[in-house]
Amino acid sequence: MDLPLPTVLIVEDDLPLRAALCAALSAQGFATREAGDVVGALERMTAEPIDVVLSDIGMPGNGYNLLARVREMRPEIPVILMTGIEEDDLGRRAYEAGAQAYLIKPIQLSVLKRTLDDACRLS
Repeated sequence: MDLPLPTVLIVEDDLPLRAALCAALSAQGFATREAGDVVGALERMTAEPIDVVLSDIGMPGNGYNLLARVREMRPEIPVILMTGIEEDDLGRRAYEAGAQAYLIKPIQLSVLKRTLDDACRLS
């Protein structure tokens, strides 16, 4: 019997990037769900099982707010935050808020896969 694929919720307001992440992660053996903002992400999380959240920081509703809500609703789900802004304070803030990992875009697929694999082992 095949094990179910780990399900990653990709929360990114940039539609072409979100589509690319979904395609790349699907090819790497993950089931993907998607949302463009915090409200959509929370709706997806209540509607279906999610193993890991991969979220942009600078999207409508803010990735830090999503992280806080996930910690309240489903603290067992690892949250990985990503951003295109390379700033030390953003990473420190992400880890202090409880993020499993913090990645700077553009993200190499091998790094993203390894980070998601690690997160799935924890969930």
